[in-house]
Amino acid sequence: MGFCGSDARIYLALLEQHPATGYELARRAGVPRSAIYHALHRLLSDGLIQESDRKPARYRPLPPERLLSRLESDGKRRLEELREAFTSIAQKQQERLTVHLRGYRSMLEEATRLILSCRESLFASLWHREALALAEPLSHVSSSREVVLFSFTELPRSPGRILSYGIDEAELERHWPHKIILVADRTVALLGGAEPTQSNTALFTEEPVLVETAISNLVLDLTLYGQRFHTDVRPLVESLTRYLAPIEELARKAGTLPE
Repeated sequence: MGFCGSDARIYLALLEQHPATGYELARRAGVPRSAIYHALHRLLSDGLIQESDRKPARYRPLPPERLLSRLESDGKRRLEELREAFTSIAQKQQERLTVHLRGYRSMLEEATRLILSCRESLFASLWHREALALAEPLSHVSSSREVVLFSFTELPRSPGRILSYGIDEAELERHWPHKIILVADRTVALLGGAEPTQSNTALFTEEPVLVETAISNLVLDLTLYGQRFHTDVRPLVESLTRYLAPIEELARKAGTLPE
């Protein structure tokens, strides 16, 4: 109700018999005389009691109907403030989804969902085997989406732009295990191993830091590809890093980037 214990006892004592002096209220409400006037001042400030001009001062309670109406109004206002505060906190602290994927099949199923859910763009780094396994969902990606597939291995025909080193998959397997990185709409990612075993591990994430890690890996692969094959990949890198910190621009501002 908004009362502390002594305030409630004072109000009830006044309601039973008023007007009353501070001395009388201290006795009837069981409040120490040393604390009664501090409590009365608090109740006066809150508009819950009224004070007469007579000496000694006498006090009257706010009529119960008015008190209840006021408490109801205050309660609604405070509940609304609390609701807004909770909503604000929930929006700020909203947990970003990260799912650990165990097993090759689980990884491919989540990759399929991610591919089919993209609305604007899909960037991928994958091997020939995984490109074949994901050929069907890739074929359903609308032509209006930006699709870029990168691989060190040869890739089958797929929608979108393909950047491939064309290395034989069996040859590359002698040096590296399979891995996969998918980034959809620059906001969700799947990354990890792509070995056809039950112990294969990968993760799907909406966590911005992890998505940025996936993007950084893709940017490195694309940039090195562009340098080695003398291909202009700047539009792809700019598209992929659209929402990341403009590092080049910031370095130029700092005067640390060589001309």
